Amino acid sequence: MLEYLSDTLIKAATSLVILPVILVVLLAVVVLFIDRITRARPDIVAQEKYRYERYEAGNPPPKSEARGKVSMQYLGYLIVFLAVEPAVVIFAILLAAPKLVLGKLLWLYAALVAVYAPLLVYALRESRRVESWMLEG
Repeated sequence: MLEYLSDTLIKAATSLVILPVILVVLLAVVVLFIDRITRARPDIVAQEKYRYERYEAGNPPPKSEARGKVSMQYLGYLIVFLAVEPAVVIFAILLAAPKLVLGKLLWLYAALVAVYAPLLVYALRESRRVESWMLEG
């Protein structure tokens, strides 16, 4: 049995296949356990039907449904964040970089800004167009 453990193919299979499968199964068990211990009690849900519903401003509506269609009002800001976030990460790496690689990182940062500038312009244009955020119906 010990001679198999020294084989490189067995080590690779263990580290790339078996161990991740064990970790995923363990994670699933932990998630199911947390879900089970934090689940709402059925008797409380039956008595207080509005307790776990979501309402705007925390107040139940007098006559309509609890949930309704909402617009994607933050879509433009999400696009702006997704366009700017990589530049901020590269800038943070640039600040911590040693002086030997600073010139190459500045070129990388300039290339990143040049690539993401059109995406940022598109995101800012989309964030101003409210009619494209609205849901139909």
